[in-house]
Amino acid sequence: MMGDENLIAALERGDRTSQIYISDIDCPELQKLIAVMDKPYSILRTFSLMASIFDSEPVLPKTFLGGSAPSLRSLSLKDVQFPTFPEFILSSNHIVSLSLCRVGYFSPEVMAGCLAVLPKLSSFLLESKYPLSHTFQKTPPPLTRAALPALDHFSFDGSSQYFEALVSHIDTPILKRLFITLSIPALKIPRLHGFVDCIESLGPFHRAVMDVSYEKIEILLGLPTRFKLAFLSQVEDWSVSSMTQVFSQQLRLLSHVKTLRIQGALWQVTGPAIDSSLLLELFRLFISVRSLCVSANRMATVTTALKELTVEGAMEVFPALCTLYLEGFQSSGSVKELIDPFVTSRQLSGHPVVIKSWEQHRSGNKS
Repeated sequence: MMGDENLIAALERGDRTSQIYISDIDCPELQKLIAVMDKPYSILRTFSLMASIFDSEPVLPKTFLGGSAPSLRSLSLKDVQFPTFPEFILSSNHIVSLSLCRVGYFSPEVMAGCLAVLPKLSSFLLESKYPLSHTFQKTPPPLTRAALPALDHFSFDGSSQYFEALVSHIDTPILKRLFITLSIPALKIPRLHGFVDCIESLGPFHRAVMDVSYEKIEILLGLPTRFKLAFLSQVEDWSVSSMTQVFSQQLRLLSHVKTLRIQGALWQVTGPAIDSSLLLELFRLFISVRSLCVSANRMATVTTALKELTVEGAMEVFPALCTLYLEGFQSSGSVKELIDPFVTSRQLSGHPVVIKSWEQHRSGNKS
């Protein structure tokens, strides 16, 4: 990074600055830079401000960038407060890429109004962490909605209530990538179902990844990923139940998956293990999976759940499964003992499953 004096001098030449990237800077220095950027930047096309985590988040004033940036195409803000953002965006309506991570609270209605003035917006990322005291409109949404004709990538991280309220105000006719991370509780998400139904370009998906780690479970669909749904919770059972609830009402998203990979960090060391019956309910939604790949960290959890199946119930979970790939699998040992009941049940049901090492699956993919 250039010296402070040179940086300030550069920022003072708003008529010659087309790109600004600011990150990894302490609060006092950042405040100095914010104070300097109080003038119009007539040719500014890219602005990125990623503040560090401070005790108190820096506030961008109404005069920030002269109150407008008519040539701006890309705007990224993180961990700053920008209370006059709705006013700013009115004169910066050529933005193509917008990323807002923890920039203060704006109601879903206000945020939808901001998006409505951005007809060229193609990528939108919103991370909204709002106080629990905020309430959301429970009445039906108004007839008028914000049309986002160019938006093909939408990423959201926040509460299910906020997401539901926001998407009730927007239309995204050409969306190609949808990434959603929801905080628990998320008992009912009715508008998520309708929102996904409107996105015809998302499917069908033939590959899926289930990533499980402490406080999070997520499912990623497509290669490259085109749809992601994640739930955050310190209670793994709750996250798994929420995931099952959502996808059970969106079966088309999982019905074509032929290859499923289950991976992630270790489960919480202390506390109760995840309920196998809940995990099996989620597995039942993958009706077309032929290849199941399980990482070493997830092996005990998955095999423990599968061994609970009886001969009669063996075909209710992964009914099309042909090959189960286990990372580091050996022909003998504790893992084999855990998975043998499932293998035997499938054999007796007339639909045998072959067990191979994950490494064989990887080498097969490379060939």
